[in-house]
Amino acid sequence: MVSIQISAGFQYRTAHAVLVTLVIIISNVSCSSGMNSGNTMKDAPSNTVTALAKSPSRIRAAADIGLLAEGGRSTNYLKTPKHFKAGDPLVTYEGPGWESDKIAYRLYLDGRNAIDIFGKRQPESILHRVGRGEDYHTMAHWGMDILKVGHSLGAGGFGILANGEAKQIGPARYFSAEIIENTADRATVRVIHEQSLACGDDIAATYTIDAGERLTRIQVKGACRHAFVAGLVIHPETIRLASTVSSGEWQYVARYGKQTLLSDNLGMALFFKRSTVASLEQDGNDDFIVFKSEESVTYMTGSAWEQEKGGLKNLDAFESWLKTTQTKLNHTQ
Repeated sequence: MVSIQISAGFQYRTAHAVLVTLVIIISNVSCSSGMNSGNTMKDAPSNTVTALAKSPSRIRAAADIGLLAEGGRSTNYLKTPKHFKAGDPLVTYEGPGWESDKIAYRLYLDGRNAIDIFGKRQPESILHRVGRGEDYHTMAHWGMDILKVGHSLGAGGFGILANGEAKQIGPARYFSAEIIENTADRATVRVIHEQSLACGDDIAATYTIDAGERLTRIQVKGACRHAFVAGLVIHPETIRLASTVSSGEWQYVARYGKQTLLSDNLGMALFFKRSTVASLEQDGNDDFIVFKSEESVTYMTGSAWEQEKGGLKNLDAFESWLKTTQTKLNHTQ
């Protein structure tokens, strides 16, 4: 395992790029309607949060949970049944999804808890039709599933630190997913790990994306016996990019290169507050950050695929986006 302490400093290159606006959505575990083990699926009322700024109508954010057993019907709430296992044919793409016009993400609603990426070739909402009779691992008009996750945390998922390595968080008694907001401006999904085996408590997380953005803001709440980590899968043909301590409170670590199922270029990044992180680490699966807190953590993950329409086509453009995003975060948060 390679260990890079926060105080040692990180490498990065300077540049300019696109403006990114971020909004925190904080959810309370005790308020979740997913804690009733008697119901496995229902349409639950949403706790809507008003967007701070309106986006042009052509730009959209969206969230989706599709039920395979009901012909792919979308629902606002899902709770896994008893004895549910990873890979069970319950949800259209194995968990909830959220998207902007630029990128789409899905979360494995099981012990993997990893984030996967749907690369989008068109700035249109796609989640409501993905996994309904098509193979999303095959290129379609809109794009496809582009990331191989394996045993890693994927594109910024959270897990736990165990024996010096980043580990997927593992089994829980139940998992639930609820769409908290689903508007043209913002999409938010809340996921609860009820009685997480590794943590010994309920763990709740919210995933929020705004229209026009690549970044997802993730907040995790709930006491755990292990330190929380967040990571990016390491693929052989990629390079590591990281900021320096002197560049401000908000830092980043990223990977760029041929890491898609098509062997084309994809950039993935984690943004985090330096004061909340104990160290940066690497193991055989992930480039990851270790959080100081074992109860509440907040960070962001973002991705950019070279086939995205009007997107970041090369390493220089991706580095520009990293630096500009970091600068904006340090000026506004």
